[in-house]
Amino acid sequence: MRPRTGTSSASRVFVHVGAPMAGATYLRGCLARHRRRLTRRGVLYPASHLGDDGGHLEAVLDVLDLTGTGLAPSTGAWDRLAETARDWRRGTVVVSHELLADATEQQVQRVVSSFGNVEVHVVYVTRGLGRQVPLAWQEWVRNGGTAPFADYANRVVNRDPHRMSKVFWTSHDAGDVLGRWSAFVPPDRMHVLTVPSGAPGAVLWERFADTIGVDPRRFRAVPDPDPDAASLGLAENEVLRLLNIEAGRRPHPAGVERVRRALGPSSSAAPAMSAVHADRLREETDRQVAAVKNGGYDVVGDVTELMLLPKDLAHGDAQVTPANAAVREAQTRALARLAGVLEDGEGPPGVRRRALRGLLGRASRVRR
Repeated sequence: MRPRTGTSSASRVFVHVGAPMAGATYLRGCLARHRRRLTRRGVLYPASHLGDDGGHLEAVLDVLDLTGTGLAPSTGAWDRLAETARDWRRGTVVVSHELLADATEQQVQRVVSSFGNVEVHVVYVTRGLGRQVPLAWQEWVRNGGTAPFADYANRVVNRDPHRMSKVFWTSHDAGDVLGRWSAFVPPDRMHVLTVPSGAPGAVLWERFADTIGVDPRRFRAVPDPDPDAASLGLAENEVLRLLNIEAGRRPHPAGVERVRRALGPSSSAAPAMSAVHADRLREETDRQVAAVKNGGYDVVGDVTELMLLPKDLAHGDAQVTPANAAVREAQTRALARLAGVLEDGEGPPGVRRRALRGLLGRASRVRR
């Protein structure tokens, strides 16, 4: 049964388990912004031991035993978080990180049992696959991936045994994710939130807030991210992909973010699924919608919002395979910004030469 908006009951924990690239960062921003006021009203969103807004990453790395990520987990971090939740007696605790969608049944059992007798709820946010696959590729590239978008989409849609496909479906197959968690949490405490296509973030926050028992009228959503900080276009992502290939290993995250900021705002078309994948995407969507309906889960939103839309499909090759000219333009723009030649917008004729001179001048100063 859904908790009533704006009320508190016996202590309970809402575990937000993703999915990745489905508004998790935005929701954590809302929770972090209202942390103090939520606490006064009986809803605890524990501060991260890492001291940042990345949710409960340290604890999740610990409970999932992700030692090979370059972010060494702190032993005991999950136990400390679970103890904080168990000790809260004023209402609700919210734990959030999208990596929890990857948890195995054994790890799910540990997560749920760590809260003792506290009533556990699970929140899973999902969006249509036509929108999710391009977003997942962008995140794959951002984290060092080298596969072109067309190859990535083809492997994922066809459930290729390659790692990139397995990683995607482990966290984005709604039926599978919900099945692992519902083995230890009753279906009526499993909340599936759908993300409408093109809807502002406030819609997702309202659905999430209502689910955890918070009145969204009292705790307003944070503004949507600056459009300039939104997902990059296909050509800009291709520059990052080529950078990953050149590096030969996962580049330093701070360096990648500098280049990524220099590449925006995007001027190229956003990546979109090829029409050749439409039938397979519809089949996968139908299967996942059936799993949600048949599972007896609490659906917040409408499963029809997961359906493939015409606008999810590419309207030309430029949304599947970037043109060389568009990639060169994105490279030049980023180079100019990194060299301090451009503040924003397009540069005048000769910008490539000026950018190179700027870089050479900086390099010579470093050598001295």
